[in-house]
Amino acid sequence: MSFGLQAQDIKADTLKVSAGNLSALLGDKKDLITHLILKGKINGTDITTIRSMAKLSVINLLDVDIVKGGVFNSSLYNDKIDITNNEVPEEMFYAKDNLTVVILPENITAIGLKAFSDCSKLASVSIPDGVISIGTNAFYGCSKLISVTIPAKVTTIDYGAFQECTTLKEIHCKALIPVKITAFTFHGCSMATCKVFVPKGTAEAYKSADGWKTFKNIIEE
Repeated sequence: MSFGLQAQDIKADTLKVSAGNLSALLGDKKDLITHLILKGKINGTDITTIRSMAKLSVINLLDVDIVKGGVFNSSLYNDKIDITNNEVPEEMFYAKDNLTVVILPENITAIGLKAFSDCSKLASVSIPDGVISIGTNAFYGCSKLISVTIPAKVTTIDYGAFQECTTLKEIHCKALIPVKITAFTFHGCSMATCKVFVPKGTAEAYKSADGWKTFKNIIEE
């Protein structure tokens, strides 16, 4: 990351944040930054700021705590979205066309409705090991997403979570028992060419599980 750049040259920054003060920290750099590392706590007000960053392409939230509070309004329904501790709220990155890489906080437990939906350039996202649920249409239309890892603790992958991820080539599943999915969870992905990597000794379980059995390449790793 780069530091001490002149305003007109700013492309990257690392910031220590407290809940609600991201906009003040960014100041007039907000619409210039493409790469951002945050450390500390963010709330709904900070998420609103992140959504407003016009050129943001890469964001690293590994050392961030998402905490309740602040003001974050839906882009789709014109109502307030409540923020829950340690959860990626619905629509957090919805339709952020410039995003290519997102590193999520390592302590999150859920990814909300449409959290990444229609991020058309998103090529890489880390789903932390503690995630239990992935919401409806969470990654819908992420047409540049190449690989995704489903952590072992995931118990719920809601309707259309990875629908229309048309370039998805690899799915790495860590659960010993296949998590329940539907025919629409990965609808639009290539069932013939996308490889599903599963734990040793579980291939037969995945090959017989609803939704997973549609994939032609289920491979133990």
